[in-house]
Amino acid sequence: MVEALDQLPPEAWPIIETLLNITMVTVAVWIGVTVFVWLRRSMSNLTPVNAASKNDRAQPDFLNVDDKARAQAEARGEAFDKALEKEEHAAALAAARGGRTQRTMSQRLTALLSLFMSLFTLATMVFGAIWQVTRMGQMMSEYSTVERIITVVQNHPLSFSIAALVIGFHIFQFFADRQWKEG
Repeated sequence: MVEALDQLPPEAWPIIETLLNITMVTVAVWIGVTVFVWLRRSMSNLTPVNAASKNDRAQPDFLNVDDKARAQAEARGEAFDKALEKEEHAAALAAARGGRTQRTMSQRLTALLSLFMSLFTLATMVFGAIWQVTRMGQMMSEYSTVERIITVVQNHPLSFSIAALVIGFHIFQFFADRQWKEG
């Protein structure tokens, strides 16, 4: 063998070394892949195709019914259905009421009292202004009551607007909160 190696020309040795390195790298990669596949199969509990055997007694788990767990699941489902029906009923009642909460008698009385106080304040302001207009003398004696009211509105627009808004809001709230029932 030494004679055969001596007969090789010196220019062939770099090619031989390169081929030997490629062969060694290929063998190392092949061994690494083989070890990786073997480890993966053992960790994943995979059986090679040639090692599998037929088991005639094997049966899937879903063929065995657990009656106790089934009864518990049905009971949970019925309880969920009842709770859902209660929520739907409460939502239907809230929708029928228009989303309004029920007011107590004291709240209704307070709202009505506030409306009357607003009307009283507006009436006091308007009549006070009218009486003051009558005191103004000659110029005001020529005006009628409607012209006097218009003069009050023109001379005190902010006060009149605030009072009118409060009264309007309370009138709207009074009629909106009423539950008109026919029959």
